[in-house]
Amino acid sequence: EWPKKCGHFEGKKVIPMQEHAGKIRAAVAARGDSGLVIVARTDARQVLGLDAAIERAREYYRAGADVVFVEAMQSEEEMRLVSQALPGVPLLCNYIEGGKTPAKSAKALLDIGKNYSFLMFSTAAMLAATKALQDLYAHLLEHGSTQGYSSNLESFAEFKRLVNLDEYNAVDAGDDEMAKTLHLP
Repeated sequence: EWPKKCGHFEGKKVIPMQEHAGKIRAAVAARGDSGLVIVARTDARQVLGLDAAIERAREYYRAGADVVFVEAMQSEEEMRLVSQALPGVPLLCNYIEGGKTPAKSAKALLDIGKNYSFLMFSTAAMLAATKALQDLYAHLLEHGSTQGYSSNLESFAEFKRLVNLDEYNAVDAGDDEMAKTLHLP
């Protein structure tokens, strides 16, 4: 289904389990010896229930996924049940501020299940950026400039450092060694 819906949204659909497992097997075959880590996600929790989501996660691991991800677990108990049902299987947990999965620190998540190997805060940066943009635009609307707001802004010099601008400028000037360092063609 397009567009893909966030796992914490209602109204999702899932493809048949064996079709998804086939896609995972194809990805495993295609990765060769690249070291690519294959994470198999299932949104079946909301659509088909927790038992079906666990069954799918198990099947996807059997199909060759390195990590499985049961999206939008709705309680600490569900998180524990997923971990217990999939012993030895590396698990990923996704926390979305205001979403369905209860907030946990990495340590608290490990207390729930030792096989939770990955914890994502997948929307935290986007939500922080959204808030920062709203604050900036409100200030601009009220004051007509960024005066009085500069302490909330990164310096332009630091921004240029963060994006490696000097290195890219060296490439533009013909520095082939710098291009190799940056893995550019």
